[in-house]
Amino acid sequence: MKRFVFTLVAAALVTSVAGAASAQKSKDTLRFPLADGETALDAYLLPGSFNNVWEPSVFDNLLGFDPKKGDYAPLLAKSWSQPQPDVYEYELRDDVKWHDGQAFTADDVVYTINYLIDPKVKLRFKSSWEWIKSVEKLGPLKVRITSRSPRPDGMMWMAFNTPIFPKHLHEPLTDKQQFGARPVGTGPLRVLKLDRNAGITAEKYAGFKSMPTKHAATIGKFLSEPIPDPGTLVAKFMVGEVDVARDVSGDQVQALIDQGRAEYTLSPPALGYSFIGFPSVGWQNVKALADPRVRLAIIKAIDRQALVVAQYGKIGKDIHPVEGLCSKEQLGCGYTKLTPAYDPEGAKKLLAEAGYADGFDVGISTFPSGVGEATAISGLLRAVGIRASVHPHGTAARLQQMAQGKVDIGYYGWNGGGMFEVSGQLVRHFLTKEYDDPVLVKMAQDTTTMMNDAERREAVAQVMDYANDKSYLFPISPNRVIFTHTKEVKLNASGLRTGQVNPHEWGWK
Repeated sequence: MKRFVFTLVAAALVTSVAGAASAQKSKDTLRFPLADGETALDAYLLPGSFNNVWEPSVFDNLLGFDPKKGDYAPLLAKSWSQPQPDVYEYELRDDVKWHDGQAFTADDVVYTINYLIDPKVKLRFKSSWEWIKSVEKLGPLKVRITSRSPRPDGMMWMAFNTPIFPKHLHEPLTDKQQFGARPVGTGPLRVLKLDRNAGITAEKYAGFKSMPTKHAATIGKFLSEPIPDPGTLVAKFMVGEVDVARDVSGDQVQALIDQGRAEYTLSPPALGYSFIGFPSVGWQNVKALADPRVRLAIIKAIDRQALVVAQYGKIGKDIHPVEGLCSKEQLGCGYTKLTPAYDPEGAKKLLAEAGYADGFDVGISTFPSGVGEATAISGLLRAVGIRASVHPHGTAARLQQMAQGKVDIGYYGWNGGGMFEVSGQLVRHFLTKEYDDPVLVKMAQDTTTMMNDAERREAVAQVMDYANDKSYLFPISPNRVIFTHTKEVKLNASGLRTGQVNPHEWGWK
């Protein structure tokens, strides 16, 4: 009945909405709401989805990275070098200005890095920059960063996750969150207004010059109203008050497409994925999970392609499950063994061999966003005799529940480290005490100081293949975002596989 009503309403609104969308294009204003708002645009103080989406449109890193070439590209820095394994030097561009008109210089880079490594500064992910020993100014447009030890990912951190802030505005503030309330960057968009309830109003920054991995905006103005309710988001889209919507369900997107009202665009293939894992502490509560045959049986019982279809609907017909815990475009990534294929009969056989022909009781822990897929997984497990129940919990509670042994099976999403370097996977999966396996930990740690990429890929492949052999964890579905948009809108994304699509990457047809 709901689908029928939805279709009727959509059909009734097609003509009027098309006119509204065309009028909006003539105003050169893109309306791109998000599920939530925020008090400040500051990825350091307030990490999360809001800042992940907006930060790259407003701020810049020192470098870009081109995954097709497998190499770095200029952004705020025009050239770079690594004269020693623990030393990184950057020559900065002389044609960059902050959104307030002041020139960008080495002082801004030195200030930002020192702010991040200052012991007095409290940040949620401060450990991300603990590898930096010092930063120094070598000239008006040249800086040197020295690491505490050789770091194969040192330069990559300057291409992702380290936006540079303006010293002249950020340093004088006692309350640093005040800066994010009125952010000033060097990126393609300039923020005009920011309010947690009203969202963001931004405009194209004419002073931004397109670079190989980040292009200038082609739309004049952007409005990003927070709309947390999916039903409200769809309703606003249907009456012409939204141009681009993310996180609309596959069925609803398809209904809009069937009415000729909307088009959709999938985000570029992402580094991130959902995965299922069996942390060692949980084996104390569910003895069966200590047997690798049981863990392998569980993954064989999961139809990963069916989960992808269930998640994305018809739109996801060309999306396939993830086969490895990293992407080959990431520096240092390597693996040779793929996730076992769907084989329910093989799963039953393994369970019988392990002495669990009659199955057992087990819990699947997940975030609220993963309840749908986790519930589908529980159904697949019941088909082979495993009685699985789903236990959702908040993001902050994951580590605590893991340490307390309350996670039997974990089903979680992971952004792939958010950059084209495998270090994030190694830390997230193997160096956070989830698996009580000193051999695995030693193998993973040994890769963290290898500077030769080819040698490192071989070493990482041994880590990934070992974890596969032990049936510790397996990837499931890729993290792809469905964007529903009017026919006047197109995505000008650079094709980077970070999983994010930022506001400045949209344009008019």
